[in-house]
Amino acid sequence: MLSQTEEIKSRVDIVDLIQSYIKLDKAGINYKAVCPFHSEKTPSFFVTPSRQRWHCFGGCSEGGDIFTFVQKIEGVDFPEALEILAKRAGIQLTREDPKLSSERKRLYDICEVATKYFEKQFKENGAVEKYMKDRGVSDETLRSFRVGFAPDGWRNLMAHLLEKGFRAEDAERAGLAIKIQNQSRSSQSQNPFYDRFRGRIIFPIADGTGRIIGFGGRIFEAGTKQNSAVSTEAKYINSPQTPIYDKSRVLYAFDKAKQEIRKQNVCILVEGYMDTIMSHQAGFTNTVAVSGTALTEPQLQMLKRLTNTVISSFDGDSAGQSATSRSLDLAGAYDFERKIAAIPTSLGKDPADVVLKGVEEWKKILESAKNVVEFYFDKALAENNVNEPAGKKAIAAGVLPQLVLLSNEIERSYWMRKLAGVLGVPESAVWQEFQKISVDGFERETMPVFDDTRNKKKQPTRREDTEEKLLGILLLYPAKLSLLEGRELDPSYFTGEKTAAAFSFLSGRHTGDPMYHDHLKFKTEVFLEDIIRKDGDIDKEILICFNEFLRESIKERLGDLSRRIIEAERGGSEEALAGLMQEFQILSGKLHALS
Repeated sequence: MLSQTEEIKSRVDIVDLIQSYIKLDKAGINYKAVCPFHSEKTPSFFVTPSRQRWHCFGGCSEGGDIFTFVQKIEGVDFPEALEILAKRAGIQLTREDPKLSSERKRLYDICEVATKYFEKQFKENGAVEKYMKDRGVSDETLRSFRVGFAPDGWRNLMAHLLEKGFRAEDAERAGLAIKIQNQSRSSQSQNPFYDRFRGRIIFPIADGTGRIIGFGGRIFEAGTKQNSAVSTEAKYINSPQTPIYDKSRVLYAFDKAKQEIRKQNVCILVEGYMDTIMSHQAGFTNTVAVSGTALTEPQLQMLKRLTNTVISSFDGDSAGQSATSRSLDLAGAYDFERKIAAIPTSLGKDPADVVLKGVEEWKKILESAKNVVEFYFDKALAENNVNEPAGKKAIAAGVLPQLVLLSNEIERSYWMRKLAGVLGVPESAVWQEFQKISVDGFERETMPVFDDTRNKKKQPTRREDTEEKLLGILLLYPAKLSLLEGRELDPSYFTGEKTAAAFSFLSGRHTGDPMYHDHLKFKTEVFLEDIIRKDGDIDKEILICFNEFLRESIKERLGDLSRRIIEAERGGSEEALAGLMQEFQILSGKLHALS
């Protein structure tokens, strides 16, 4: 009988899975893509259907199966990856596994129960439903985004959750309840927990897989009473940080938008929940929101897996413009193509207002979005007199900080030349001013840049690469080892323990490491793809590979001998020097014979 992991593997095809996250292109018998786990321009990420494996041959050198892929791309541990893939495969996991009956699982459950409660309350409250429809939200959109309502009152949700078998502490851990601190002696017997969301329209927040992990709540004035539980609270409140909700790692509607972001290769960034759902309703389903804060590095990393382009359209107030500026600054450091979709005051202050006036208006605004530097360039020119010295200075001050944030030198040079031309000054003068610029406390030399060194592993040397290539071919075609009989080759020629052990395994002297062998076979299948597909000469490829391996091995040994010869000359040992020189000549002759 198959284990649950084996059954999931048998039902989930790795190509279908990975294609739901990133764009794959057919490459012979394999598929390739730009790696979603590090920054690169040339595709080095390969998926092999026959082995149900993936591997990056570029900067990060990561690889694995469907489980490791989901763990890495979703940022989850194995039990969560197991749940995600089980759901995809239509398999009901048995709950005897203690790993799956974790606190996180209980928090997901309580958030789902709370969402259903809020949805039910919304349907039963005609005033809040009318309010949302008056704002242009359709029934389908309300259902899709699971918009709900938290009625006015201190413990409505708490009573429901307790009735469903949850503890008050569970509700607090999920961010749904608040505990009264320093409760008086006379009231200690009372329930110290009360609802966080009261008298509010509720927008459930999901993770990338669609699981509800938090909530946003907008106060509904018509649904509250004077001196009620919410009469003096903020217009919007959100879930606090919880074990399953980290707002710096979540984008509202990302679960619904990710496919379209990848398909269109652009992400529309807005500020609020209403902006997001109205943009989706208008057909722009590649829209996400940052929930009133500037973009963070983890959020940008999520988007970088899917696209290199972001269009920002935030609220027209000063806070919204400030959020746009901060978000685009960091996006520039991550080498995104950044655009701004400015909303004319005649159409409203935010995307939700624009969509209410007409879908075509929102479409025009997005289509006319300007490159971020061009936007600030035009803005500075419109607000200042280019013929006045003070105007020239102000224009430069408005544009140069944007150029500091560019990571591409060619793009920066283009705008520097254009700025110098518009100002009518030498380009050298603009460059001098540029050197003085700092942005938001960052000096030009210390601006944040996209750094994916955390995702990079030590790259193999040429010798190590040829070792793995040779071993991979021999593991795929073990009978071909006979081609190398009588040739100078033994485990000592290999630099690493794993490669030496793999050769010993081929020679029948060692049990080997099956997982490492599978890794080598996978890499070799990609390397030999055209030869295998065209029934090419594998024997010839093995001999070419072997000779390259020997050349690299001899070169490295000659380098080591050179250092030892220099040391022997300094030490004055003629006998040792003579032996080293003789060994050097023999190896040099072998290298010459291989050339």
